Amino acid sequence: MMNDYMTCKIKRAGGLVMFAFVSLFPFHTLSAQNETDVLRYSLTESLGSIRTTGMGGAYGSLGADLACSVINPAGIGMYRRGDVSLSMGLHSSKTKTSLSSSISLPQTENDLSARVGSIGLALTIPSVNPDWPFVTVAISHHKRAIFNQVLKLENAEFQQSLLGVFQGLATGVYNEDLNNGEYPFTASLAWYTYLLDPDGEDNYNYVTPFATDAPVMVDRTIERSGNMGETQYSFGGTFRDRISIGATVGTSKVYFSEDSRHTETPLDPGTDLAQWTYYESLVVEGTGIIGRIGIIANISKWMRVGFAWHSPTRLKLTDTYSRSVNSRWKDGDVYTADSPEGGYEYLIVTPSKTIVSGSFLIGKIALLSADYETTNLSNGKLKDVDSWLSNGYDFEAENESVEASYNRIHEVRIGLEMRVAKNWRIRSGTGMVTSPYSMESGVMSNGTRYKASLGIEFRNEDWYVGAAWTRSWFEEDLYFLDPELQGDPANLSRSMGMFSIGAGKRL
Repeated sequence: MMNDYMTCKIKRAGGLVMFAFVSLFPFHTLSAQNETDVLRYSLTESLGSIRTTGMGGAYGSLGADLACSVINPAGIGMYRRGDVSLSMGLHSSKTKTSLSSSISLPQTENDLSARVGSIGLALTIPSVNPDWPFVTVAISHHKRAIFNQVLKLENAEFQQSLLGVFQGLATGVYNEDLNNGEYPFTASLAWYTYLLDPDGEDNYNYVTPFATDAPVMVDRTIERSGNMGETQYSFGGTFRDRISIGATVGTSKVYFSEDSRHTETPLDPGTDLAQWTYYESLVVEGTGIIGRIGIIANISKWMRVGFAWHSPTRLKLTDTYSRSVNSRWKDGDVYTADSPEGGYEYLIVTPSKTIVSGSFLIGKIALLSADYETTNLSNGKLKDVDSWLSNGYDFEAENESVEASYNRIHEVRIGLEMRVAKNWRIRSGTGMVTSPYSMESGVMSNGTRYKASLGIEFRNEDWYVGAAWTRSWFEEDLYFLDPELQGDPANLSRSMGMFSIGAGKRL
């Protein structure tokens, strides 16, 4: 086989140069919009100020805090003085990856990054109407989701090779046509790195340097980064100190990147191939818009209730992606082929949310608050957008997968604030989100999400400064390859935390 591959390498030496000049836009399927994207942008956090973070986001019936704009904007209407605040901190992400069908040991990877959590300004304007003594306008920016994550799987034995997928794609396609359609991102890369060769004189059937249905040793690394930030423009007021109402218009900005490396080492000692690697790079950028309305009622001096509705978020996103393959041979030869850069523009519409809240004042000593939030993730949608980067794809199959894979989730958040001495406050919070996965999804891991938080703050009449810590943890499935190649999914045990410091001043 060594001589056959050496001959083909010589014949295709010029083809490698020509390939670099191919510039084609691929089909929709290569940019990989699917139900995972809907889930990623739908599960946002109620992170905001130091106070709301310390109370676990259970702030839906409280007020006079800039984070109300992302939970219940009626709280903006409860200000009596203006406010300016800033919080920032360190975000950590830990992922433990284990694969039951492999002899590889669980791999744990950590990621740490600095973040601005929130920043904002509220201006309270006195009114001549005694029924509405104050109205407040506010502008603020909050991080709604942080995507940083590192996954690693080393020395995992897979029963089939990814190269078999490329061989299947190429079968029946003449080698001079492998630069068309989707093939520049898959089979063509294998062709130009000599992982695929013609089967004799046949130019549309291919052989590989090892049996692709035999076990191979796999190393896989995925690195993700980015965030979703939201700028809110809010307005609110309180009627006769009994009913507060408010509204928010938010504009989202999304940045998400994913770089993955899939390396296979054939276990067949007779092959001439030492190792080959498939690289994938994806960058997602876009903007969106969302609306929120809310109401808070003072039932008594010691009890408040609140209600808020968040509209669907409409995100207009653009995927930019590329692929490459590298092959290393036992004779020392190394070959690399790079795909053209592809792009695709599309829409994601996340489902609406409803929040019901209640809070209780325990004398002048403590404050207890609880939120219940629900959203039906199966209502999320992928849509085409009329642009030169789209092709009119209807996303019917993907939307059916969204509907079948997800269900309605329920989130409960509970927060406690206690006064210590005159100016000190300590806080804690906890919460739980039910699994987003339906029974039909086939997900094996426990998708329930748990949360906990702590906080401390010094506050007087004019300014405040404090710190907060929050952590969430859950499990999820991941297929590094097609389920038919991998077998059982990998189990990911994930935890994310953020330690923040912040300060503010009343105006």
